[in-house]
Amino acid sequence: MIKFFRKIRQKLLTENKFSKYLVYAIGEIVLVVIGILIALSINNWNEKRKDNNLKQTFLLKLKSNLQDDISNFKKLSETNERHLIHIDSALTILNNHESYNTMDLQRHLYILNRSSRFNTNRIAFDNLLSIGKVNIIENDSITEMLFSYYIKVQKVKEAITEGLDSYNRNTFGPALFEFDFMSSSKFKTKELSEYIESPFFINSLEYKKLAMGYFNKQNDTLLSNASEIRKLISEELKK
Repeated sequence: MIKFFRKIRQKLLTENKFSKYLVYAIGEIVLVVIGILIALSINNWNEKRKDNNLKQTFLLKLKSNLQDDISNFKKLSETNERHLIHIDSALTILNNHESYNTMDLQRHLYILNRSSRFNTNRIAFDNLLSIGKVNIIENDSITEMLFSYYIKVQKVKEAITEGLDSYNRNTFGPALFEFDFMSSSKFKTKELSEYIESPFFINSLEYKKLAMGYFNKQNDTLLSNASEIRKLISEELKK
């Protein structure tokens, strides 16, 4: 094709047909420009198709990760509710100690010394950040809500979950070990009245109830956020 155009140019020049050569040259330039524009258009279309495929892939992964979080939040909420029931039961026993014995109380305390924590699945979001392709999600609401959601998750993890771990380890645990929480034949089982007479123990139990209640509210909020984002992603995938 290049040889064909070259021959035409040479023929026009040898025949001294400059005006026709000029028209031909302009036409050739136009053809080249059109070719470049077509190539750019095809390239842009390919890039857009790749980005769209990448967007669909990441939206599906984000949706799956959020579903993992939703399942974890629901399980954690059930665990927290059981812990709150055990706290109320322990307080009821202490308030009516004449009708119970120490073993009735300890049955609840064994459960309460365990920690409740959650781990969210943010693999897809972190991968999206690492490759610098957050902008492929054209729905700004989804992007903004994802950033806000994962910031909240980190704050709850640091302030609540790790706080409860620290509280169990440094306050509630020592409060339990002042008594015969770990049964041993070397020690005589204490009466319930001795638990009641310890402000440190009672306050530790009451504070744990407040902390668990607050933790449950934060957990429910994150569950609602994750569900809302997952719904938006599902709608985006249908477009």
